[in-house]
Amino acid sequence: MRIAGYVMLIASSLFLILFVMAELGGGHVGVLPFFISAFLAAMGWSFVKSGRAIVQGQAPAGGITEPATVEMPMFPGIAIVVAQQNARDWRRVLYVAGGFIVLFAVIGALIDLFNAAPGMGSAMLGAFGGLGVVTAVIIAGLSWLAMRLPVKHDLRAAHYLRTTGPMQVVAIPFSTGATLRLADRAFLMNGTAVIRALGSINRGTVDYSAHGHVILAAWDSQGRKVYGAPGYNVELSVVGGSQI
Repeated sequence: MRIAGYVMLIASSLFLILFVMAELGGGHVGVLPFFISAFLAAMGWSFVKSGRAIVQGQAPAGGITEPATVEMPMFPGIAIVVAQQNARDWRRVLYVAGGFIVLFAVIGALIDLFNAAPGMGSAMLGAFGGLGVVTAVIIAGLSWLAMRLPVKHDLRAAHYLRTTGPMQVVAIPFSTGATLRLADRAFLMNGTAVIRALGSINRGTVDYSAHGHVILAAWDSQGRKVYGAPGYNVELSVVGGSQI
């Protein structure tokens, strides 16, 4: 996830350079393109900053402790739930990517329509349309690498994961997504319902797929279920001796 953050920071810097060059060349692109560059930079910085486990680099206070994460058997029914949840998340990504194509195309069309860049209207429309496609490809490509491809491994895996301990939900700026920081790992999460549910607790247990990090269920520190994916009926008591 931190690598994706660095990629977005680089991409936003390149966009900013292109917009500045357009301004210097006489094309008055306005404020919105610079806002979009700032949006990509803020999102990338969020990935870099929040892509760490909560206790990463900290020595155990009492010496040897139980592992925060344990393996759970991946039954066929659970694999189906993982696939269905991932398909929903992927559709959201495609909507967002398509939205960026439309947004950049509209910016270029407005510049052309109001002749904000005399003699360069058609060129600016093509340039902004191209930037929209590039942005959409970056978003969809990173999401495919982080979501779709890993879930293929999840569906063939013998186990998924259950992590118990402290947790923190970090919102991604200008986005409906968030980063979930757990005791020994951190990853991206999607979906308003699951983000709201996990954001209401700071300690508990989370079940999720090992590679694609599809959230299946979560319980608070008292063992109360705060979130469950449709079709996922496994309870916290499945792992004996699990302590929160």
